[in-house]
Amino acid sequence: MNKLIMKFNILFLLIIVLTSCQKEEKTNGDSYTVSGTIKGLDTEFMTYSYEDETGKRIWDSIFVENEHFSHTQKITEPTFFVFWPNVERTIKRAQSGGYYPVKSSQFAFLASPGDEIGFNGEVTDFVNAYPSGTKANDDLASINSSVFPLMNKAANYMLEMELLDEYDLRRMEIQNSIDVLNNQVIDLKKAFVKSHPKSEAATWYLSDMMLRNQIEDEEAIKTFKTFDEQLQDYRYYQEVATRVKGIEATLIGKTVENFTTDATFTGDTFEFDSLKGKYVLIDFWGTWCGPCITEMPKVKAYQEKYKDKLVVLGINSGDTKYKIDKFIIPNEYTWTHLMDGKGDANFVFKFNVTGFPTKFIVDPQGKILHRFLGGGEEAFTVLDELLK
Repeated sequence: MNKLIMKFNILFLLIIVLTSCQKEEKTNGDSYTVSGTIKGLDTEFMTYSYEDETGKRIWDSIFVENEHFSHTQKITEPTFFVFWPNVERTIKRAQSGGYYPVKSSQFAFLASPGDEIGFNGEVTDFVNAYPSGTKANDDLASINSSVFPLMNKAANYMLEMELLDEYDLRRMEIQNSIDVLNNQVIDLKKAFVKSHPKSEAATWYLSDMMLRNQIEDEEAIKTFKTFDEQLQDYRYYQEVATRVKGIEATLIGKTVENFTTDATFTGDTFEFDSLKGKYVLIDFWGTWCGPCITEMPKVKAYQEKYKDKLVVLGINSGDTKYKIDKFIIPNEYTWTHLMDGKGDANFVFKFNVTGFPTKFIVDPQGKILHRFLGGGEEAFTVLDELLK
């Protein structure tokens, strides 16, 4: 009898221990877990990246063992993550140095607090593996599994073209193939966001397409207006909403709506209307942007050339305060700089910036006169015409 009771007690304790372990393995409500065993993931670690709640880009790494990875992390809001597998055959290295940052070389997924996400697939010369476990990730998998193979094929064509002499006639044929693939990818993305008005993944995709200038403003606004209102509290729906508002607010002839912010390089409070009375050159830039850096000396020269008529407002995106400090102080680029961030400080979305550098010329009453995307002389030529 005592032996029977002892066996029962041991069994009872074992059940408690097992139950306890199971509970510990479950994802907490303030965290997400992502895992997978992926054929061909022959690496020791992966690098991952995401934008935190302050708008800061975070980088870190996770270990991989026997083609398996598992990662749990606390998050406070829906977040888009990418994992780079660090498998050499997936890296599209250019002959001239660097590499092509192709999305098909990434594990991509959307995580919300409490999510448990799994990956299935394999790593070949690209990440042919896709997420599941939530509706958002099921939807993301449906589009990524369609476009990733096409993106990878286009990237491989680019590598092939690099090996050819610049006068080789095959270059034109290959470029045409790349253009066809890129257009197919964009068409598939557009079809996805239009056919999934209730999908969280669709809101992220539309936001990303607007950022990359892959969809016309009018088409983006029309698509956004079809999204289900139940998505309105979702992070990426709100980002699209901010960008849509920015499209409408920054049309040529519109007056820049006054705003006040402490998101300045110096920490001082800045009010946009304090610049009224002079022409304003708004310059969106980053130290990672080659054309932005190339143009900085000319921006400085024009501020000095027309100091009685012109003021420069820099808006940095993607850099830390430390990195900005190391760049602007020695070069005396010390005009007012705002630091793009989240919420009210999301100036990239508020001004619907889709590339860097982007410049606006605003008249002394605050009216937008011109908008320029990319580097070049045009903005400076216009300033000379206005201020001479």
